[in-house]
Amino acid sequence: MSDQKNTPSPLEGELKFQIQAMTQMMERINFVIGNMCDRLDRVERHGNEAGTSTQDVRKVGAEPKSKQWQ
Repeated sequence: MSDQKNTPSPLEGELKFQIQAMTQMMERINFVIGNMCDRLDRVERHGNEAGTSTQDVRKVGAEPKSKQWQ
């Protein structure tokens, strides 16, 4: 009888697995949101230094792609 008390039920094992999966998912979400906040802070402080936005390209005087074929 003492062996049965020490062995977790299948539902207990499944519940622990689900809790671990949820914990890992929350840690990943926390990591991604932290990275997004860091990037937004950098953009706020420095602007778009990479120069990849279409607004930066237009400042230089380049024509938008839609006008090329007209």
